[in-house]
Amino acid sequence: MGLQYDDSAFYYFLLSSFTLYLVPSYYYTLKALWNYVKPKSEESLGAVARTQEEKKKSAMIKQRAKKDATIFKTSFLVNLFLTAVLTLAAIYLIYNLSQDSEIATFDPYEILGIDRNVDNKGIKSAYRRKSLKYHPDKNPDNPAAEATFMLIAKAYEALTDETAKANWEKYGNPDGKQSLEVSIGLPTFLLDGQWKYVILLSYLFGMVVLVPSVVWFYYSNSSKYGENNVMYKTWAWINHAINEATTTAGMPEVLSGCAEYHELLMPPAEHMDRDKKAMVALEGGLRGFMQRPKYQHILVVKGNYLVHAHCTRTELPEFFQGQLEAVLRGSKNLMKAFVDQCQQRMWMGPAMEVIRFNQMITQGMWLKSTNSQLLQLPNFTKVQVKDAAKVMSGSESIEKFLSLDLDTKTSALSSLTPPQKADVILACDIIPRISVTISTFVEDDEDQKIYANDLITVRVKVDRLNLKEGENAGLVHAPRFPEPRKETWWVILATKDGKIVSIENVAKKEKVFNHDIKFMAPPQGAYDMIVYVVSNDYVGLDKKLPLHFDVADPSLLPKFVPHKEDMELDEEPTMFEQMMAGNIEEDSEDEDSDSDVEDVTSKVKTVKKVKEEDSDSDSDDDDMPVLKKEGAEGKKDQ
Repeated sequence: MGLQYDDSAFYYFLLSSFTLYLVPSYYYTLKALWNYVKPKSEESLGAVARTQEEKKKSAMIKQRAKKDATIFKTSFLVNLFLTAVLTLAAIYLIYNLSQDSEIATFDPYEILGIDRNVDNKGIKSAYRRKSLKYHPDKNPDNPAAEATFMLIAKAYEALTDETAKANWEKYGNPDGKQSLEVSIGLPTFLLDGQWKYVILLSYLFGMVVLVPSVVWFYYSNSSKYGENNVMYKTWAWINHAINEATTTAGMPEVLSGCAEYHELLMPPAEHMDRDKKAMVALEGGLRGFMQRPKYQHILVVKGNYLVHAHCTRTELPEFFQGQLEAVLRGSKNLMKAFVDQCQQRMWMGPAMEVIRFNQMITQGMWLKSTNSQLLQLPNFTKVQVKDAAKVMSGSESIEKFLSLDLDTKTSALSSLTPPQKADVILACDIIPRISVTISTFVEDDEDQKIYANDLITVRVKVDRLNLKEGENAGLVHAPRFPEPRKETWWVILATKDGKIVSIENVAKKEKVFNHDIKFMAPPQGAYDMIVYVVSNDYVGLDKKLPLHFDVADPSLLPKFVPHKEDMELDEEPTMFEQMMAGNIEEDSEDEDSDSDVEDVTSKVKTVKKVKEEDSDSDSDDDDMPVLKKEGAEGKKDQ
């Protein structure tokens, strides 16, 4: 008997396949609904309003989180539709499986539609009535009726034949114990000729249209992005736009030209005139803060205006505000890509310019003198900057202001209201003040000296003075940046001529943390380098420390003298030498163990002697090319 298509097996296959999708889909769907009904806390969202200026940012983050909730995304809605369809299909499959005669419990009374206490006459009457209804002669070309007729006959046999009844009671089947049957898990309707064109078209659609479309869609999206989730077009743009002459003033154009913003910044045709008029209106107020543009493409020009408006705290039209927020939120990975470009070429100057630009867009400040470091504090205007500068003898250093005692700070804030003063004092506790110490050493070194080719460790220890013991750093105080940011620091080791040795972004939140920089010691000599600890988010908190170390001549290292026991171990025969000794002369099976040891020792000596002779012959062979050359020349002379 050949293999046949089996509806039941096909139903099981489909149900198992649907389950693989439905189980994680239900978890994802229910989790998304729960997060929408019970949203995340302010701490987890980064929407903590510690000062009055942060309240607006906090409300904006909450609103955006609600707007960007998973249940409103297209992917969630598509998944919800598929989950509903597959759930209905799974219910239909379960129903069919429960009704399928091949897997349902064989009950002859239920098949014949009679009670269990009916007599033989009632059984025969039910059988006759059912068999006439489903007889193949009355139901031509109806496989289902034929299968039902066979099942009725089998049920009648189970109730009237003693052997069949005994088999049914014992094995659940009137034919007795059933052997394993193998069939193909495909539906039987595929054998029906009327479906052949539908099946062929479905196959062609799946293999020619559906599968290639899915592959193309996946490849077209994944092929756009490279390292650090930055688009390949952006890497090409960075390679072109950033060079050794890059400055902070030119970074807004570099950021605006990144491929991630092309679709965002390109105005649609119906809004082109509106955007141009708005940019012309902005140009007058921003011209004094901008350097002469290098690029005239509307994307770069528009992004340049938006970034400068943010840094100079210039009001923007509402239709520009959302685009600016999107540009700022997407700048995190791009800034790291800019630094990576500088690191690959060891450019210390451009790397510092990039980091300084990141500080300014985080705090909403710019390069001109009117934008003092003190404007990072809440409620500060030019008036408050002048009052604070008087207290600090003309200085506008935020680090110096943070180090003032409470009374001095309060006296410098005389023009503010009590709530505004409280905001400033609170911000001063949030903004970090750090002290940095460095040490240089070689691990597991006995004489505390550095020799050429040693692995040098430069340990940079950073202490956040604004925190108490056991406290951790919180989010950055950046009320003008539309996204919460964690406090991070760039730790850089560079040569005095401006070449980067190491640059890493450290995101440790402890009060005191260490960062190790490891590199191979250069040749013998005295070296001077510089260690920078630069804030990723605040202006004016950077530290610069000199680093000096001497590299000694490695020939001054004490000679290594092996231990006596190690030397004795070297004299013992190796496994290879013992095996070679065994090949030189056969061991005598009648000799005792002592004579065996002596014999092995003598054989090992023989092997070593042979090896020494081989080495001598090898040294002789080294002279052979010269001898051959001389012989050849002599022959030529003859």
